[in-house]
Amino acid sequence: MDQQQLMLFVEILGLLAFAISGALAAFKRDLDIIGYIIVGTVTGIGGGTLRDVILGRPVFWLHDAYLYSLNICIAASVLVYLASRFIEDRQNIVNWFDAIGLSLFSVQGYMIADSVLQNPEVSIIMGVITGCGGGLLRDICMNRQPFIFRGEIYASASIVGLAVFSFYPNIILAFLIIFLLRALSIRFHVALK
Repeated sequence: MDQQQLMLFVEILGLLAFAISGALAAFKRDLDIIGYIIVGTVTGIGGGTLRDVILGRPVFWLHDAYLYSLNICIAASVLVYLASRFIEDRQNIVNWFDAIGLSLFSVQGYMIADSVLQNPEVSIIMGVITGCGGGLLRDICMNRQPFIFRGEIYASASIVGLAVFSFYPNIILAFLIIFLLRALSIRFHVALK
């Protein structure tokens, strides 16, 4: 698998994870199917959109072949809506999908920024924006305080994983560091405050 195929694979997995986390947040608030689609889609494409606007790049989902990014987010949101009657745990399920999306999109955002600027510090910032942006927009849509501002190990997990990635560029290792830090935070209720 070459670099471009790997980036596409990471993007699709990240879109699915974040769209599902957004749709699950809509489920927690008992929204209708339109709410699921809007919150799921905003969560899926939000961080990458912010990244591309800041970097002055064409916004990724506006230039997809067949608008696959939007269609993935919409399809995932509709599937969550249809499956929601079978979901019983409304508490932490959003956090787990969000942790996957955070990990995938942080690494992807770093790699995209690095290909444009070749500056590790800026690439880390863009990775954090890409990884956290969708969740931030989801939480704003849900009228709740975003994870990033609650003292959660969230952006900090992204920063640590991307700092390691800047010295040792291994996608799987960076993903695992970010995911494990976030997972430990969720599981053991560890916070920065």
